[in-house]
Amino acid sequence: MNISDRDRVQLWSRAGSRCSYSYRGKKCNAKLLTYVDGRLTATGDECYIVGETPNDPRYVDAFPKRITYYNSILLCKEHHRMVDSEPEVYTVKVLHEMKDEHEAAVEKESRKDAHTPPARTNDDELLKAIRRAQK
Repeated sequence: MNISDRDRVQLWSRAGSRCSYSYRGKKCNAKLLTYVDGRLTATGDECYIVGETPNDPRYVDAFPKRITYYNSILLCKEHHRMVDSEPEVYTVKVLHEMKDEHEAAVEKESRKDAHTPPARTNDDELLKAIRRAQK
């Protein structure tokens, strides 16, 4: 995915580095960053909501914000495959609602204890882990 580093950090941070999948009462919330041999490793996928090319699911020709945080959702690999294999079920509207609800839940969770800041990785470390996973 070719989003900017700024949008990438926003996507991972606002999703709490967890899968955003939630549909008909089923939630994933899997952790998408883990340490392997002492190195931070990304195991999730940054996914377009509106497809990037005409052959992609949910492609809309005149969509203006294609390569941005706004058009991205963070999913585990299993749910990424599921969402893209059933675009008639997982519509643009459904995916935006899924993302918004997940991010609101992450924000709410981070505010539960005002004395304990939410866990957050260093932005550079996060970007390096994501780049390694994309190779």
